Order: sequence, then structure tokens, then C-alpha cells
Amino acid sequence: METRVPGFTSVLGILLLFACFSSRTEAAFDPESFQQKLVALQKVLDYMNDRPGQMNLDAAFGVTLTEANLVAALLHENVQHLEDKFFVALKEMVALSDLTRRNLMTTIAKNETRSLMLTTLNNPNLWIKPVSWTRVLSRSRSSSSQLLSYWEVVRSMWHGMPNETESDQCLVKIMRSSLKEECEIPATCVATLTKEDDTTGYPLTHRLLIVQVAKAMGCGEVKTASLFSLVPAYCARILQDLVNLEAWNFPKIAQDLMMEQIVLCGMEGYYEFVDKHFEDVILSWPHSSGCFGVSGYSNEHKITRRSSSKTDFGCDNHTTSVAAASLAVFIRENIENALSQP
Repeated sequence: METRVPGFTSVLGILLLFACFSSRTEAAFDPESFQQKLVALQKVLDYMNDRPGQMNLDAAFGVTLTEANLVAALLHENVQHLEDKFFVALKEMVALSDLTRRNLMTTIAKNETRSLMLTTLNNPNLWIKPVSWTRVLSRSRSSSSQLLSYWEVVRSMWHGMPNETESDQCLVKIMRSSLKEECEIPATCVATLTKEDDTTGYPLTHRLLIVQVAKAMGCGEVKTASLFSLVPAYCARILQDLVNLEAWNFPKIAQDLMMEQIVLCGMEGYYEFVDKHFEDVILSWPHSSGCFGVSGYSNEHKITRRSSSKTDFGCDNHTTSVAAASLAVFIRENIENALSQP
């Protein structure tokens, strides 16, 4: 029986129906690894869906990105090559992510700003887009191999602009202008996005997210800078951050940032961020309940993304949500690349 996911277009239903009755042949990809990701993702989503009162705005957004990437995978032509059991499981994950997103959106406490961000950002259709898989760095060049000390890496996680408040202000202004059908990026935000201050860590991923939101909302190019062309430059620098974190074996304090980097640059189609090694590392982190957590950091460096907080079993709601989104990106990459026919 066809799984119906509320709110999806009839085109998706037709494609899913077509895939159900298409003859599928298994391509050269790792079924065991693919199944492991599906199981891990189901546990994460079940955990979040069962605890809506412990989730927040960012958690809902993470589920939205999860849903969008899973739907994009189902829309890809390679889905016809999926084995039946995986195809059915993938559809179930779409339905579960949709259910979880809707559950969180009706439960999360709202003020005017949160309500705007919830209703605007958490539309999966904004984020369902094809990607052209490529490398952010050419094979002939690589990022700097200078090894930072542990505390240099920790400090780099919060270095530069924007901070949380500045990032939220830019996002809200972009969304409000979009609702007036005159989407534009405020000059103050443009200045932040183009500022050469060696920004790293969360401020750098926030810059990327601001550009991604502006693009998703239909903002045109600004006259002073071609902001959308900043994406590869951002991800090249984010890759260096990722290399620095990896050099210290992704300490617990950095796991949330690492997965955020993988989600945002992986969604742009950069191969370096969907490496099997990173996938295996993330799959080694969840609690037996399915959630992901961050511990061992000081109050000075506590994650403060709109009151990111602890949940059952010592996990973190933001970290759990970016883990779900990263698994969805890995699943999508497997379908769009590992299933490609020679």
C-alpha cells in the first residue's frame, strides 16, 4: 500500500508509485551500511517524536532538513535501483520525519519571532532541491595541514561574526522582507557576510546558513556582492575547520559543530563532507536510545542556539537534530552516487 505523506505534491506520489512498480536491480553500494543509517535515523526521529516538549526551534529545523533531503533522494532517478526493502524503509523515514516535524511545530513554545521562524523555515519544499555533486577543493590542492593545539581548536569554534543574536536578526529580517515579496539581504548582514575576519566555527556555518536561507526564500543578488558565490568559499574554509576538529578526534565539545558542517556543506553537494569516514564516526556516537549529546564543555562555551538544552539520557536537542539531518544527507548521497549505473 502506498505511503501517503501529507502536504507532498501529486508529482511525488506519481514518482513513488512509478518506483514501486519499476524493476529494480541492486547497484554497487553497501547494503549493510545503508541499513545501518536507516536504523539509526529511525531511532533518532522516534526519540524526538516521543519528546516534543524537550525539543526547540532548531530541533524542528533539523527535522525539516532531514525530511527535505530524504524526499530529494526519493525524487532522484536512482531510487528505481533500490532494493524493495530499502525503498519501503526510505518512504517510512519520510513519513516519520514529516510526522515528527509537524508534532514539534505544534508543541514548541512560540513568541512572535519563533512563530515566524517556525512557519517560514520549516517548510520542506524550500529545501528540496537537486544538487550537482562536486569537490569543494580540486584534487591538485588541499587545505592547510597546520595543526592547531586543542585549545586553539576550541576557541576557533566561536571565532568571528556573526554571533547568535546577529545571525538570528539577519534571518528574521530576510524572512520578513520575503513575506512582503521584496526579499532582500540587509546591508548590515551583507557587511557581516563579506567581512574578512578569519571567521571560523559556528559563526562561519551561520554565515553559510544565512546565504542558504536567502537563496531558499528567493532573494536576488545584491548589487554590492554576489553573495551566492560565497558558498564554495565558505565550505572550503569550513572543510579546514573540519580537518582541525578531526585532528583531535572530534572531541565531544565539537561533535555538534562537526555535524552542522556536514549537513550544510553536504547539502551543497561537496563530496568531502560525505566521506564514509565521517559517516562511521557519527554512527559511533548515539546513545542506545538513538539521541546524540554534548557534554564536558564549560558554560563559557555552552551551545546557546535559541536555548539549546539537555534532553533525556544527557543528550542535547540541537545535536540530536543535526545528527538526524546528517544521516539523511549520507542516505541521499548513497542513492544519488553509490547507486549510479556505470
